[in-house]
Amino acid sequence: MHGKISTRFLVAALLGLSVSSCTPGGNSGTDAGCVAGELDCECSASLCLGALVCEDNICVEPGQVTSSGDGDGDPGDGDPGDGDPGDGDPGDGDPGDGDGDGDGDGDGDGDNCQLGQVLCDGLCVDTSSDPENCGTCGHVCDIKDNVGGCIEGGCAPTLSECVTTEDPPANCDEVCMGEGKVCVSDGCYGGTTFVWYAAGSSCANFEGDSISSPCTFPDVAETNYYRCCCGEP
Repeated sequence: MHGKISTRFLVAALLGLSVSSCTPGGNSGTDAGCVAGELDCECSASLCLGALVCEDNICVEPGQVTSSGDGDGDPGDGDPGDGDPGDGDPGDGDPGDGDGDGDGDGDGDGDNCQLGQVLCDGLCVDTSSDPENCGTCGHVCDIKDNVGGCIEGGCAPTLSECVTTEDPPANCDEVCMGEGKVCVSDGCYGGTTFVWYAAGSSCANFEGDSISSPCTFPDVAETNYYRCCCGEP
């Protein structure tokens, strides 16, 4: 009994010495209004009141970690992984933008692409003009005889495959529909709806006569092959 009383008096005496060393008014020199040995205050000679324990010279509940902004796990205080400058988080390396990829654009994808570009299959592309990635990655635009491609994120009209002329021939609405597209009147070559070709080789080499007309044409078989101007639906 006397041993326990003596130990408690010793702790009280030590705490009393620490309190007397505080700034005027009984406050610690670190935090105004904080008494050494109390919860969230400085330890007193590495001691704390009651069941509190001393961690990093701060009195805390057993099992509690400090929240002083020195790498203790609180966001925004310079801890690993919070995105602050110099946080040292492996794989972060960004100057405080918090996206975690280091490219500074805030999207978290780590692409390092320039403004206006998108990462598609490991390459930075402009989806407003790339015919292999038009509008979005993997959206391919057809190009035939330099007609078609990607314009402002959409596929421009291009020519259909070669069509063998029948009597009566299928009109361009029907031809384009058969390819999963829609006819574009005067949409190719700056004013062409369909092109007549005298022979299969001429059609393969795009050597024919351009015709401006509605998409309900051709309606008469004038030659052996033709192509229609078709766009995406």
